[in-house]
Amino acid sequence: MIGKRKKSWKGIDRMRDRGKSSRNKKDERSNLERALEDPRMKERYLQEAEKLFMGAKGRPQHSKDLMAIHKSYGRTNFLSNVRHYVSTYGMPSDWGVLLLILDIKNDSELVCKAIEALCELVKEKGSVERRGLQSKLRVLSLTTRNAEIRETAEMQLTGLC
Repeated sequence: MIGKRKKSWKGIDRMRDRGKSSRNKKDERSNLERALEDPRMKERYLQEAEKLFMGAKGRPQHSKDLMAIHKSYGRTNFLSNVRHYVSTYGMPSDWGVLLLILDIKNDSELVCKAIEALCELVKEKGSVERRGLQSKLRVLSLTTRNAEIRETAEMQLTGLC
């Protein structure tokens, strides 16, 4: 019996202590790090962070003001809703709202800015949207009485085709 040696009580206690520390090791990550392991929580956290960087467009009032533009289209308060939105948030980046702005008759500066914004956004859109914008600009360049709008529409139209 030369191979095996009996462990002392001190050695046994040391083994027990070592085992506890590895089993009960505390999770040193923060609560946020543990919560972000859940995909739903991570997605929600990222959305909230994105809203923070969006500034005024990240606030709940932004979607209400955007809906006010849609709801007031064709009514007398449409232009005032668009002006309020533009003064508060800048030009919209919503394709549908920009197309609605093209129908404004008495604010050439706003319409020209909308044309330019649409021409920037069309790069990210498909062929259907591109053809639709080309048609809209052709109609606008042929029917508008405002020279500034006509020139802007014609200039952007030549750049799209």
